[in-house]
Amino acid sequence: MTIAVGEPFPRGGSDVLRRPGAPANESDPASALDLAPAALALYAKVLSATTLQSAAHALVAALANDFGFSRASIAVHENGRTRLLASSNLDTANAQAELPQRLLGAMDEAIEQGVSLAWPPPVDMSGAQSDPIRFEQQALHSQVGGAVGTVPLGLGGEVFGALCVERRDGPPIGSAELDRLERLLVLAVPALRWMHHGTQPWHRRVRRELVQHWVALRQPERRTKRRVLVAVGLMTLFLAVAPLEHDVSGRARVEGAEQRVLAAPTDGFVKTAHVRPGDQVKAGDALVDLLDGELRLERERWSSQLAQHENAYAAAMATSDRAAVATSLARISEAQAQLGLVDEQLVRGRVVAPFDALVIQGDLSQSIGAPVRQGDTLLRLATTGRYRVIVEIDEVDIAGVRPGQAGRMALSSLPWGGEDLLVERIAPLAKAVDGRNVFEVEARLVAPGSELRPGLLGRAELTVGRMPPLWAWTRHALYRLRVAWWSWLG
Repeated sequence: MTIAVGEPFPRGGSDVLRRPGAPANESDPASALDLAPAALALYAKVLSATTLQSAAHALVAALANDFGFSRASIAVHENGRTRLLASSNLDTANAQAELPQRLLGAMDEAIEQGVSLAWPPPVDMSGAQSDPIRFEQQALHSQVGGAVGTVPLGLGGEVFGALCVERRDGPPIGSAELDRLERLLVLAVPALRWMHHGTQPWHRRVRRELVQHWVALRQPERRTKRRVLVAVGLMTLFLAVAPLEHDVSGRARVEGAEQRVLAAPTDGFVKTAHVRPGDQVKAGDALVDLLDGELRLERERWSSQLAQHENAYAAAMATSDRAAVATSLARISEAQAQLGLVDEQLVRGRVVAPFDALVIQGDLSQSIGAPVRQGDTLLRLATTGRYRVIVEIDEVDIAGVRPGQAGRMALSSLPWGGEDLLVERIAPLAKAVDGRNVFEVEARLVAPGSELRPGLLGRAELTVGRMPPLWAWTRHALYRLRVAWWSWLG
């Protein structure tokens, strides 16, 4: 029968562990209560220590001094081997000495069999059905003399270590005395085990916790929890290995398939604004008129000079003055060229729509009479019915985007609908947007709806391949951690 020292302090005869052949009075509740002050005293000595080694030394010293033993030794059992932790009268620095090896052998013998052993054998256990092996106890007794006894220490079915006591002069150690030792250590052993666990490496503590949780899960009352954990594990495995469609997303905006900027053809002033942003225009419709008063005066001046030069040319021909004829012809050509230039400027003073379009920028209705310089932007037009979509893809995701890939876009103004996309072009350079680098991916709408307008914003998702969802969700963080690691190393 396995003796587990460190169980809750006995409250009655049925709760006291009793070895085969032990007297019935060993489980007397009154005797257990008599040992309570001594057990608490040992417990206090252990708790007053700051390390496992000092706690073990305090425990064996108290057992040797207060309970009539010539020597008390304690060892811990871990990873299949036993290590001597403390002894009340032994030089533990010499690990190869014969006596420490004998002590460890006696402790291993008690731990492997799970029973308390003594030599000479207790008289009250001579009639037991299964007599335990005591070879190591006998070998230790032959070396130290007197009487020896070994008690395995454990809690909750887990072997922790063993206690070996020696008495050179006095009666043999019987079953009652072994039982008394077990009761004395009922509080001290759990404290020692806690301190021992605190000194173990982190991986051993983690492994021990996992084993304990696994054992607890195997209990019948944890059936529901086991099923939930199995379901969670299967779901996690599915997310980690199942290659599902992987999408990358980014902010999207709708633009016209063709956009044109209309600039001021000459220096001048705004005379009339015929349209405002949002208006649809046809090809040839007037958009903006510039003031042309000075140009008309300039035209009148050059028209007058042209008439004068023509008259001078006629007079020179009448007198056959060849020099005057040549001069008049040159002046006539200059006047005609200047007059043509003024006429062209008058025509260009009216800005017209080059194609059917939608005005998306340029409200000049509040700028009548404002001066403009040649080349200043007046209006921006975009085609209607034909659009393109610009998707801003993060630099982490751009490696998987290729022309020809499909996607879908949802607009902020139309969140319940969606538009199918097809990637056409990827901008070769990144730009900074909101503190991150993005690449502009140009896509076209497969079947644009009638409610679309240039300038609408939304969110687009592009299908770039197949990938396990768990990796897709965590790779951004892993990439950034990798970059941070390289930055730290550099």
